[in-house]
Amino acid sequence: MSSSDFILLIAILLFLIGFIGSFLPILPGNAIAWLGIFIHKMFLGDASISWTFFWVATVLAITAQVLDLLFTYWGARHFGASWQGAAGGVLGGIVGAIFFNLPGLILGPVVGVLAVELTRNQDLRAATRAGVGTIVGGLLAFTAKLVLTVVMIAGFFFSLAGYF
Repeated sequence: MSSSDFILLIAILLFLIGFIGSFLPILPGNAIAWLGIFIHKMFLGDASISWTFFWVATVLAITAQVLDLLFTYWGARHFGASWQGAAGGVLGGIVGAIFFNLPGLILGPVVGVLAVELTRNQDLRAATRAGVGTIVGGLLAFTAKLVLTVVMIAGFFFSLAGYF
């Protein structure tokens, strides 16, 4: 096996892990897929993908992470949370992921919104509605991140073949 084949195998393995990671909130799927693109480009240089595609993939990976935060915020706001409650959802997701892994990543945004909204106006119904909005935003974020990960992986192979 040549070194370029070995690097391609590593990239494909990272793509598989990244794709699976798109379904598991604990793994940053798009970042792992981007790492495969990065390693391939850095080790193989001009024999790899184009620099244009490398930068497009980088923007897509960053966009996926930003959309994750924005959709969580949007979902909470759309379902009635104050801007403070929506920010509590984003913060709850970050803190939950750091301290409680997968359960914290899933429940953290909801707990963050509920805590802030209950503290602000003590209306359980409104706070619960805002929490549901956080879940809806999370599902939209999941979909966007999955699509962007698939686009990055497919784009890699198109770029490698000289189409991009």
